[in-house]
Amino acid sequence: MQAMIKGRGGAFIASSCVLIAACTFLAYGLGLLKGPGRHMVGYHAVFSSANGLANGADVDLAGVTVGRVKAITLNPETAVVDVSFVVEDRLKLPSDTAVGIGAPTVGGDNALQIMPGKATQTLPAGAVIMDAHPLLSLEQQISNYIFGAGQL
Repeated sequence: MQAMIKGRGGAFIASSCVLIAACTFLAYGLGLLKGPGRHMVGYHAVFSSANGLANGADVDLAGVTVGRVKAITLNPETAVVDVSFVVEDRLKLPSDTAVGIGAPTVGGDNALQIMPGKATQTLPAGAVIMDAHPLLSLEQQISNYIFGAGQL
């Protein structure tokens, strides 16, 4: 009887350790989704095509992930795509900021790439960025390279 109680006690301790580890991993994962104490601010971008971009995609600035795409919706009246995204509030984006869709590496997933402008005024929260460049197809990129004097 004594040996049976010791066996159950060990199983209880082992199960508790596994449960604590799982809860810790879950809390860590949820923390990564939110970000380490980051406050986010939302913006919108209007594209003629959001081909290649997905909900939850990274928002990159100079190769650094600074936010996430929250929603991609088609406006049926104007036939344009509204991309809603958030970035860290510590970023002060100039009012002439542009955005584009592209992959940071050859094998990487497409991201929304921010190209800050030079204006002294900043975009207010919720602003709509109209200077949006859709993803160019490989054929279009090659054509631009050939007929654009080697510039992509």
